[in-house]
Amino acid sequence: MRKLPKIITQNEFEVIFKAERLKAVRAAMLLGFEAGMRISEIIGLKGKDGYMRIKPLTPDRVDNASIFIDQGKGRKDRVVPRPKRFNNVAASLLPLKVSRRTLQRHVTELGKKHLGKNISFHTLRHGFVTHLINQGRPIHEVQMLAGHSRMDTTGLYLHASPEKAIEGAREAF
Repeated sequence: MRKLPKIITQNEFEVIFKAERLKAVRAAMLLGFEAGMRISEIIGLKGKDGYMRIKPLTPDRVDNASIFIDQGKGRKDRVVPRPKRFNNVAASLLPLKVSRRTLQRHVTELGKKHLGKNISFHTLRHGFVTHLINQGRPIHEVQMLAGHSRMDTTGLYLHASPEKAIEGAREAF
């Protein structure tokens, strides 16, 4: 059986987002939690040979409503929503001049200090998917936005928040 993903709620995200001071880290956090982007889709990913496997996000792939992810994980293209708070100032920071290690360290430290939780940057993405499911978005839409190849991957998030299932079951009787 697959392990359930660690998640953070919208309220928990707001706590750590407000606590972060570096603009580049704040911009990346918005993209992770409110657009569901992977760290590699934000800052890029180099292979061992030095070749860019995934290109970093650049301003030309951001419009007023959406962000185009060019050849993300699995060499797949997808479109995600542009966070409302990802304004022109944040977009002007692209490509972000921050390392993968810095992003990971900041988010982990924020989680420990402000939430008492051990989280990673990827936890922000889990929060995005869980939030959409809890808001009642159809699972096939969530699957598309998350870039999941398989529905059962997206389905894991249905179990990550059993409160919604319990509430629905109680209403059925």
